[in-house]
Amino acid sequence: MSRKFFLKLFLVLALLASVAAGGYFKLEEFSSAKVREAVASQADWLQVDFERALINPFDKSLHVWGLDCRFASGARCSVRKLEVESFDREHKLPRFFRGRIQGVSIPVEFVNLGTLARDFRKMGYEKLDFDLFADYSYEDETKRLSVKSINFDGTDLCRVNAGFSLGDVSLRGPGISGFIGTSMLDGSLVWQDLSLVEKMVSFSAESEGLARSLYREKLLESLQLDMQQARSLGNGYAENFYAEFIKFIENPERLVVRVEPTEPVPLLYLFMGRSFEELLDLYGITVEANIYSRK
Repeated sequence: MSRKFFLKLFLVLALLASVAAGGYFKLEEFSSAKVREAVASQADWLQVDFERALINPFDKSLHVWGLDCRFASGARCSVRKLEVESFDREHKLPRFFRGRIQGVSIPVEFVNLGTLARDFRKMGYEKLDFDLFADYSYEDETKRLSVKSINFDGTDLCRVNAGFSLGDVSLRGPGISGFIGTSMLDGSLVWQDLSLVEKMVSFSAESEGLARSLYREKLLESLQLDMQQARSLGNGYAENFYAEFIKFIENPERLVVRVEPTEPVPLLYLFMGRSFEELLDLYGITVEANIYSRK
């Protein structure tokens, strides 16, 4: 390879690199402008600052880094990265969404939890750090909402992986009114405890002036009585719940919850004053504790 050819090749590569870099920075400027435009439309209740943004021109995915969110209520949180892989831009209420937020950090008073914020502090939580992933789709023809996955990964708290399907969902109604005729079709949830249950037990024991071991013993005795009563009444779902929940309290690791009603059940039953045991039976709820730790 001659020296002149080498220099020409180097020059071409340098020019291509500079063009690519310039295009990237222009794309970032365009992306940031689009994000600011979207945020500005929500300025009456939310203000957002961010470090940089990028819209992928090929798959239209959105990436935003270093978000600082300030709500009109006075609450504030930070997000390391927001990533939207796919998103319905045609409807006011998106028919599909897939994305994640990473490195969310919020103070415990972010939501007005009243005394719960105080209790979280007493349990040692000054702030909540977590990642969140969501993937859902909605079909106008069938009025079915399928939440394929909602993953909550809370640092030193818990991990929750859930999914469910709802029928007869009308997204044309304003707010929650679109869910009035909604029915539960199926669902599942996996809870992996990292520290929350143990800290709740310790906090409750301290609040009642009991040693933690004694408080846990009394709690287990109460659950045993509930299980025996459910057995005497022939409520298999309640008996299963209390039996497995006892195992979970004894060793808080994983709890798997399945919702499998024999036929679609109105979601509003949750708010109609039915007892906990009735709801377990209506929605066909079964649980299984610590299945991954058994030998």
